Amino acid sequence: MERYQIIYTWKILEGIAQNVGIKSYTSRRQGRLYQVPQIKQCTSSKIRAVREGSLQIRGPQLFNILPVNIRGQTGCSMTSFKHKLDKYLQNIPDKPTIPGYTIETDKNSITSMRSSQES
Repeated sequence: MERYQIIYTWKILEGIAQNVGIKSYTSRRQGRLYQVPQIKQCTSSKIRAVREGSLQIRGPQLFNILPVNIRGQTGCSMTSFKHKLDKYLQNIPDKPTIPGYTIETDKNSITSMRSSQES
């Protein structure tokens, strides 16, 4: 599912798919990024959970985690983008380990893997 969300988010950037209200920008140092919309603090937990799982939130979060060489692909075919994305995703284990522990985490997510690498 995360792979599909990344691909769809890239298609929005490339103008191939209809934008669902996601805003992008370019940073000189970090390349192409998406602005991740903020969820108001007063939002109920049920609505917050639905909102956090929506493409408007998850798509930009996932896309921004990608290395610059993948995020920066523009004007190329979708096949070329998918090929580079798949090569990157092959390096993410199915059960990412938690640094300093011998057990594995139940979360099999690109965002979980990235945050465990930064710890």
